[in-house]
Amino acid sequence: MKIEPHHLNGAKTVHGGAIFTLADFAFAAASNSHGELAMGINASTSFVKAATEGTLFARAEEVAISRKLATYQVRISDQNDELIALFQGTVYRRPIPFAT
Repeated sequence: MKIEPHHLNGAKTVHGGAIFTLADFAFAAASNSHGELAMGINASTSFVKAATEGTLFARAEEVAISRKLATYQVRISDQNDELIALFQGTVYRRPIPFAT
C-alpha cells in the first residue's frame, strides 16, 4: 500500500485503521486460499512503529489449521522491511466451495 495523504491521521502517521485494513485483506486472501469459505472470528493488531511515508507490505502466514478453525499471523512492514505492525487472526472454516 503506497502511503498517501488520506492514510494519515492527525499526528501525520498512518492511521491504525488503514494498517488494520491492509492486514485484514492479506488475512482474507490467505485464509480463503484453500477453496473453502473462511470467515474471521477474531483479530488483533499490535502497532510497533509509526509509518509516515513510503510503502507498506503485508505478508500472511498460516500458523495452524484444522477442519473448522485456522489461525494466521500477518506482518506489516515498510519498504525497508522494518516491522510496523503484527496482526493475528482466527477464522471459522466452512466446507462450502466458492461458487464458480
